[in-house]
Amino acid sequence: MENLDPLQLIYNSQVKKSPILQADQVLNSAKSALKKLKKDQYWTLGILSTTLLVLALFFYEIGQFGDWKLITGLSLMLGSLGVRVFLELGSRLQLRHLQPHQATVVFVEKVRTYYKNRKRIQFVLTPIAYLVYGVGLIFFLVAIQPHLSSTFFAYCLITGLGFWLGFIWVIRKSYQKERETLDILGKVNRDG
Repeated sequence: MENLDPLQLIYNSQVKKSPILQADQVLNSAKSALKKLKKDQYWTLGILSTTLLVLALFFYEIGQFGDWKLITGLSLMLGSLGVRVFLELGSRLQLRHLQPHQATVVFVEKVRTYYKNRKRIQFVLTPIAYLVYGVGLIFFLVAIQPHLSSTFFAYCLITGLGFWLGFIWVIRKSYQKERETLDILGKVNRDG
């Protein structure tokens, strides 16, 4: 039996994992993933709401006196941003109901539902909002062109399209981060 003594020493030297420690790790991972999702959603809501507010103020000051192209363009831009803000607020409320201390089955089901809703927002509704915003931007630019010099119109065209493309890029990047966090959250639940 002396041959088994080294094996016994190796076995005894191994770190034994405590189930309580694993549960704490899973809970902490879930909490940090949810905290990151909430923080990212605040940023997204902040960016969308600020843009919506600036456009609404512009519409109030100038747009209401414009022709139908200007009013249509600004309305489409405001409407698409308003819908996006509404969808983000809905997701924010849904995220509130994700509590890692709930029963695992309940928590996992809520994460799945949240993930499905976010995917629908990200892959279906957001591209439609981008398109509607783009059409509104085109109407807006067509409406203001006769009232501006060609140089200033070129500036408006470049900054307007630049903002639109930058806006799409920022939102897409935030969605990529969100999907990574949701994937981590889903993995935590499969491991737990």
